[in-house]
Amino acid sequence: MSKTASQPDELYFITMTIVDWIDIFTRRIYFDFIIDNLEYCQKNKGLEIYEYVIMTNHIHMICKGKGIPLSDILRDFKSFTSKELIKLIKDNPKESRQKWILNAFKKAGQKNPLNEQYQVWQNFNYPTFLDSTYLMDQKADYIHMNPVVAGFVHEPYEYFYSSANPNGPLKTLGL
Repeated sequence: MSKTASQPDELYFITMTIVDWIDIFTRRIYFDFIIDNLEYCQKNKGLEIYEYVIMTNHIHMICKGKGIPLSDILRDFKSFTSKELIKLIKDNPKESRQKWILNAFKKAGQKNPLNEQYQVWQNFNYPTFLDSTYLMDQKADYIHMNPVVAGFVHEPYEYFYSSANPNGPLKTLGL
């Protein structure tokens, strides 16, 4: 296992987690925003996604950076989406947890000298270099079973925001 996903064109299992495991992805507007930004990274930044799931407070992916370190792509993704998620939360009159979420992100940001104000994502992506078919299959199964284990669905293909769902919103390369 490596601490960063620094090798271009190498396959990694990564986890991006919201600070304090806050359940931010509970509204479609936030899910769709993340999907749009992952698609942007696919089209413009060299992100290749093979498997994924977006849970309420984290994202798992098997992915790589084509010709560019994955860590650079994820850094830019997290930086941009952090700022924009704050704006979405502030501008969403239907967000009943608005004050609580913003205060939690502000407190997390104050604890981190790398931030100016808010922190949405944890700093690390916990990459695991996938150097065998066995490891790839194990991580793909883990990704697809996440919503089942959480009790959201009975079968992996039933969860919309997952590569296990053939009608899911994000196109992947598959393993």
